[in-house]
Amino acid sequence: MSEIRGKERRRGPVPLAELVGKVVDPVIAKRGFAGADLIAAWPAIVGQAYADFTQPERILWPRTPEGAEPAPGVLFLKIDGPRAIFVQHELPQILERINAFLGYAAIGQIRIAQGPVATRTRPVKRAASPLSAAAEADLAKAVDGIADDKLRSALDRLGRGVLAERNKRT
Repeated sequence: MSEIRGKERRRGPVPLAELVGKVVDPVIAKRGFAGADLIAAWPAIVGQAYADFTQPERILWPRTPEGAEPAPGVLFLKIDGPRAIFVQHELPQILERINAFLGYAAIGQIRIAQGPVATRTRPVKRAASPLSAAAEADLAKAVDGIADDKLRSALDRLGRGVLAERNKRT
């Protein structure tokens, strides 16, 4: 590796994450976040029940004297409309989960702001490919003796998925 003006320079390909981090980190820091990890892990932190209508906006860090231990910050949480009341009752648990995720008591308070939340895109489920007549007959015969409707339906969907994948490989 050659060194130019005090910085290391690599030869060859550079990982995309390294390049994206250099571009995204200043933008995220401007909004009050130390990194994109909290935003990326938000559904895992609050759970899928709250992830769809909540969004961390920014963290406000109080000023501390030089050399002093930093005080916990305030997380501003945007919540979609009237659902804020549900989240308000869960704030102590959410605060605990955030601090557990960050690894220390980084957040001391959460402030709620009601407003529209950007919707998260969910992966689109693709439709199973159609089965051949023979496979369809075999599947119907296999699940025919099951008395419970829900179980029979679930096994039918499972069988269709397995047989469709098997057809794609051949």
